[in-house]
Amino acid sequence: MIISEKRHHATEVIATTRQRRWWIRIVWLLTWWIPSFLLKWPGGMKRADVRMAWREKVAICIMIAFTCGVVIFYIVGFGRILCPDMDKAWNSGELLAYTGDNGAPFYAAIAGQVYDFSNFWKQDHTNGLGTPTNEAIMSQFGGQNLNPYFPVPLFAAPGCQELSGGNTNLVLQPANISLVSLPQAVHKSGALGASNSFPGSDFASNTWYWDSLMPTLKKRYKGTYVIDNKDIKSAVENDATTYWSIYKGKIYDLSDYFYTISFNAGTSGTNLPNWAFLDKTITDVFKQGQGSDITKALNEALAAMNENDAKNNMDCLNSAFYIGSTDFRKTARCLVQNYMLLAFSVILMTTIVAKFLAALQLGGKRNPELLDKFVVCQVPCYTEGEESLKKTIDSLACLEYDDKRKLIFIICDGNIIGSGNNRPTPRIVLDILGVDPKVDPEPLLFKSIGEGSKQLNYGKVYSGLYEVEGHVVPYVVVVKVGKPTETSRPGNRGKRDSQVLLMQYLNRVHFDAPMCPLELEIYHQMRNVIGIDPTFYEYIFQVDADTTVAPESLNRLISCAADDQQIIGICGETKVANERESFTTMIQVYEYYISHHLTKAFESLFGSVTCLPGCFSVYRIRTADKGRPVIISSVVIDEYAEPNVDTLHKKNLFSLGEDRYLTTLMMKHFPTFKMKFTPDALAYTVAPSRWNVLLSQRRRWINSTIHNLVELLFLPEMCGFCFFSMRFIVFIDLLGTIILPATFTYLIYLIVVVSTHKAPIPYISIGMIAAVYGLQALIFILKREFMLVGWMFVYILAYPVYSVFLPLYSFWSMDDFSWGNTRKVVGEGSNKTVVYDDDERFDDSMIPLRTFKEYEANAWETASLHSDGEKEARSDSGRTGRSRRTRNTNYAGSVHSSARQSEYRDHSGGSSRVHSPNPYMHPQMAPMWTGGGTGSMYGEPFTPPMAFGPNPFNSPAMSLESLRPPTGMMASGGFGMDHARASNYSLATTANPFGGPALSVNPNPSPSDEAVLSVLRSYLLTQDLMTVTKRSAREAIYGLFPNANLQERASWLNENIDKILSE
Repeated sequence: MIISEKRHHATEVIATTRQRRWWIRIVWLLTWWIPSFLLKWPGGMKRADVRMAWREKVAICIMIAFTCGVVIFYIVGFGRILCPDMDKAWNSGELLAYTGDNGAPFYAAIAGQVYDFSNFWKQDHTNGLGTPTNEAIMSQFGGQNLNPYFPVPLFAAPGCQELSGGNTNLVLQPANISLVSLPQAVHKSGALGASNSFPGSDFASNTWYWDSLMPTLKKRYKGTYVIDNKDIKSAVENDATTYWSIYKGKIYDLSDYFYTISFNAGTSGTNLPNWAFLDKTITDVFKQGQGSDITKALNEALAAMNENDAKNNMDCLNSAFYIGSTDFRKTARCLVQNYMLLAFSVILMTTIVAKFLAALQLGGKRNPELLDKFVVCQVPCYTEGEESLKKTIDSLACLEYDDKRKLIFIICDGNIIGSGNNRPTPRIVLDILGVDPKVDPEPLLFKSIGEGSKQLNYGKVYSGLYEVEGHVVPYVVVVKVGKPTETSRPGNRGKRDSQVLLMQYLNRVHFDAPMCPLELEIYHQMRNVIGIDPTFYEYIFQVDADTTVAPESLNRLISCAADDQQIIGICGETKVANERESFTTMIQVYEYYISHHLTKAFESLFGSVTCLPGCFSVYRIRTADKGRPVIISSVVIDEYAEPNVDTLHKKNLFSLGEDRYLTTLMMKHFPTFKMKFTPDALAYTVAPSRWNVLLSQRRRWINSTIHNLVELLFLPEMCGFCFFSMRFIVFIDLLGTIILPATFTYLIYLIVVVSTHKAPIPYISIGMIAAVYGLQALIFILKREFMLVGWMFVYILAYPVYSVFLPLYSFWSMDDFSWGNTRKVVGEGSNKTVVYDDDERFDDSMIPLRTFKEYEANAWETASLHSDGEKEARSDSGRTGRSRRTRNTNYAGSVHSSARQSEYRDHSGGSSRVHSPNPYMHPQMAPMWTGGGTGSMYGEPFTPPMAFGPNPFNSPAMSLESLRPPTGMMASGGFGMDHARASNYSLATTANPFGGPALSVNPNPSPSDEAVLSVLRSYLLTQDLMTVTKRSAREAIYGLFPNANLQERASWLNENIDKILSE
């Protein structure tokens, strides 16, 4: 029979935040050119919110591409705009790199210009002369300034010809003959070579220099020969006969001119040339400005001359005496970009060195004393396999930590069969723990994170003791089974919901707030079945179901937090457990190590680790001094449990990077506390071994990293200032993430231009790269992690994958989510219009809330807890060694089997349904093959904690009190651990389930003396007077009055302790 149910429809208008409105404007500004109808029909995006998310993704990709383009343009192109010929200039030292050896080009400078003779110098170019010109001779001239080997015929030079009258006897004498090491290689032409030229050669022509040589050189032109100002001054100071001067950036050498005048001063004869053919005012300027810039003086001299003489003199200087230009690359316009790049490089290198020093923590691992803090080991699981789950659970059970003070809290996120499994994940977990499959607890109501009716969920609770390798550890298993109408992934709400379930429960325990039925059952199982009051627990140890924890890790993490009360979150190092399984896992080994020992170690110096991984972290439940809630704080839970995840940003924060965002929230709301990293604690996780799994994982990591770093940038309080702040480090991390493709592109560019000899070797860039990997290799060597050097080379081989393929894939897949059909955003502007279309209506009032005290009182009133004589037969449960025996019980049946049942009936809406006898029981729930064995306050008879028996572990629901010595339990914080340091939140600071009057916390900041003495007297009545100390008593009183500053009254407390004990 098919029942037609009426769907729930509603429309809501929600105000859009100012930041969101501005972001939408930017998105439309960048994507206006993409018509919406193309997205709707060919694109298949029927919903407005899906189309908006796609536009947001495109806008983000455009901004990332723009940023990458800006970075590449600034490094490669911006300098060319400011200094166009920056790569077309060589000084004498740089020119020496182009000698033709080892495949390098063959460059040489002539008349102030650099030419490429690579395709010429090995050829025979005797050109009619008898002098050989083989490769051996030519190799001497590679990378040299060849001005002395190509004398300019002045009688044919422009300008000089007019000034000298074209006299062929005008020949300059070299002032420094040592510059010519091979005289036969001097290219004298025309009248200059009359004594050694051959009539049939081209050199016989007076115009060979200008008609043959210069056109040939022009085809081989590469750039300008430059000389530094310091070299000019040095040359003049070392030789007084050197006349170098600078005019408009050009360098002129009149040394031979003045030497020739002096050399021919006493010469007599006919047809003698005018040796001083240049204007005297010009030569005087050169003499007076020897080695300096004569631009101003020469301009004045030329202005005093007639136009024709001025032109001839300047033409003569340019054609016969020009030897190069000043090194313009050292001017401000050419240096500004290099200095800015150098500044960025210094900042990056400073960060790298700081990370290196942070990672350079030499010495052995710390082995702190065993602590007595109560810890909840939270393990969310989804579709993991049996082998992975058993390794994780066994590693937690075998931790070198007091078994009685750790609780394995497993949350199964839905009744789902994972790939490769033959049973649902909850059944696998319960089989590992040894829970009898015949026992099926009642599903109980609780509120999940979801849209619409998805917020209504049901869960089952199991508890007991898990025994393995001599360890006996209490456990609680919560299985989210969902509503009866759920057919696809029943109960599944995500990892975030599993985390919030525990956080919300502990929050209500802390404030003694009303709880939902599932939370009341968990409270009952922990307090009355396991025998530990939930308020004792001080830390949450988050571990993923595919992570194996080293035995000593938990104690080391707790020790760090206990030593520094400012630490509210801490993580250890996570290593790859399957490093050799495939090449995919091999390329991840080095990355895992560096992300911890460089990134997290550096951030830990600031006390601001930006990502505590959910697979291996410890959070403080409440502060050690005043007991203020931390991770269970209401503000953290409210923001972390955001149900309306309807934008691209929220999807990446809550659906992909929930662990990182939880860390962000902790830093946001507790900026004065610390988030730390310790390398002493180790865990091993199973890394993706298949390429498609790695793609999916890195898509989540990269995208969530970007969105979380943006959130961190806008946190109101972060330590440090300007460049020396955590905010700047976050900005560098964000920039480094989005420009990964640009970084790889630039590296390829460097390799190409250097290998093709189109640019000098970039020593700074090479030095930075060498420093990065060199310092990392040094860390490995100093820490004797020699294998990591090899893994580093494997990572370098895979660098294109990490820097190009994975980021680009992640950026473009940023909107790859499943979008629910319950809550649809149909319009977004100044206001957001949301349409709800659900099968069932949901309201918070559908889930009843009660405090545990109220619930117990109601149970006693209904007499459900007074069924004397009712007995229960229990059979052996298997692995845990828990036997079921016939015995009297104080709990029976359902506490709500009376007429009050209607108050808590099923509120899921829809048509009429058959209700379960228990008001919190899952309606029409098909039995799931899972089992328990512990008493439930919601229907299953309960066996109270048992302190004695033939075997203390054979009790169906034994109390951990039975594991303590007969005396001295409270002497040092509980359970007779005299060798451990006392807990900051002692067993005496709350209701004590092990006997004696219950002491409650007094929040009064100024209690009266009588009130303090009354509590002190009651406390001492519960203690063993043979072992109690003043210090333990004082600490208990401090905990019972967390808001009062009783530490200042320690002497007064000591006096009254003596008085009470002497009575």
